[in-house]
Amino acid sequence: MAAALGRRRTAAGVAVAVLLALALRFALLGDRIFHWDEARVGYWVLQYQASGEYHYRAFVHGPFLFHVNEFLFGAFGASDAVARAPVALVGALLPATAWLFRTRLDDVEVVALAALLAANPVLVYYSRFMRNDVLVAAFAVAALGFAVRALDTDRGGYLVAAGAFLGLAFTTKENALVYVGMFVGASALLLDARLFTARRREGTAASALHAELGRAAAGAFARRRAVAGGLAAFLVVFVAFYAPRPEIYAALGDPTRLPGVVAAGSVGAWSEFWGTWGVGGAASRDHSYVSFLFDAVRTLGAASLMLCALAVVGFLAERYAAEDPRDFVQFAAYWGIASVVVYPAATDISGVWSVTHAVVPLAVPAAVGVRVVVDRGRSAYADGDTVSVALAAVVLVAAAGQMGAVTAETSYLMPQDDENELVQFGQPASDMRPTLDRIERVAPRNDGTDVLYYGSHFQAPADTDTTDPASVADTNWFHRLPLPWYTERAGAETASTTRLREPATDAAAANATTVEGTEAPVVIARAEHYDEVAPLLDGYESRTYELTSYNTVFVVFVDENAPGYDAP
Repeated sequence: MAAALGRRRTAAGVAVAVLLALALRFALLGDRIFHWDEARVGYWVLQYQASGEYHYRAFVHGPFLFHVNEFLFGAFGASDAVARAPVALVGALLPATAWLFRTRLDDVEVVALAALLAANPVLVYYSRFMRNDVLVAAFAVAALGFAVRALDTDRGGYLVAAGAFLGLAFTTKENALVYVGMFVGASALLLDARLFTARRREGTAASALHAELGRAAAGAFARRRAVAGGLAAFLVVFVAFYAPRPEIYAALGDPTRLPGVVAAGSVGAWSEFWGTWGVGGAASRDHSYVSFLFDAVRTLGAASLMLCALAVVGFLAERYAAEDPRDFVQFAAYWGIASVVVYPAATDISGVWSVTHAVVPLAVPAAVGVRVVVDRGRSAYADGDTVSVALAAVVLVAAAGQMGAVTAETSYLMPQDDENELVQFGQPASDMRPTLDRIERVAPRNDGTDVLYYGSHFQAPADTDTTDPASVADTNWFHRLPLPWYTERAGAETASTTRLREPATDAAAANATTVEGTEAPVVIARAEHYDEVAPLLDGYESRTYELTSYNTVFVVFVDENAPGYDAP
């Protein structure tokens, strides 16, 4: 009876954590201006929605957000909040995965794990961001949780669920493969520990290895149907997402075309992935490992200091103080430490979002650290030691307060500020929402070019197909981000020029687009060109913003006489 009551309380605690996570992630979700990375993916989702054509391109990562957001844009319209909603929802449900580990953690630890996953500043910030890191972390943890449940309950359905969620992880971002590597590596360290201690059990490392491998093989054979079901679920999810559109729909009506579609959604997708992110792939990793590692540690210290401190306490207590150290806690600690060390080498840019992949596993030993503090407080209370009770309470309040204060600052008070440790360089520092809203009102009422970019910084080759990610690679089109997301959403026709005036002696260039002769209601230029451009745009209002977190100042000129300029 008492055990059942405890479980109900634990379940209620996890549910409260999920509700908190939902509130933190969906409140003011559309306020922050899109980051460059959000904008490029959002722009191509709009292209997919318009054309119905999708083919996997590794450098914009997996198809999950493309397919989900293409549906959501059709149902609810394209907006910053709608685009971020899938990540916010999955990030909010991540704390629920703590319930899957209830046989490996005690009740306090399960609730603490859910709370840490709900309120950690890094996870909150990047759950409010249309990017795949929180998605791959959540799906991979869910897959691990269902696999653990399969081992603990001997129910094959859990392995099928594990396969499906692992498949979802692979549809979000290519570093799902790193997660599998982390799981294998952490398991190998656990095995090594057992082999090392085999001598104390009057055995040998060889006999212990033989016994462990035999148990694993026997377990896999006994669950062979469930294992096969899990593999099938993984492949179905993987191919369903990666298969090209609209070819997959045609194949459903013509089964003879199905093998080609399946091949494109499996072998073809793997070839595209390996050609970009594999060893020797197109993605550059020519950077200082030490510099990237320093950035990651600095971000962890600034945004997740208490979680990391509690993780150290929990790991040391489990490994050196517990009578029977639990494999799962050590597994998660090894996984978290390895993530801190590995990602600076694996990533192509020093994106602070990469620490997401360390914070999630470190939350497990951190939850153990919370339980250690709670146990000390309980023991002190039973002994009448009010000082120790107060100290335990101070530690818990400080941990909650640090998370709350940093979350409020990073996600709500200064989500675009360069001083925010979670802001990556591609985040515009200015709140340009009023001007963007004005562009979205003006563009649909204008005929011809709606937005004209001036200067070589924004100039893209005339034959550039901006609907194709491969076509704009290494072009100045990326310097316009995140503006293309907003202009495309408004249905604006865009053009670019490097000419201020029409040259009188060049007949061929006389008809070229120029700033002086433009009828576009919106002109965009770098701030350094303001003195050249402003005199040619009589009647245009100008506003200055930062297109990145710092030092990329640009000016937006909007015709005050354009229809829609003063519309509410």
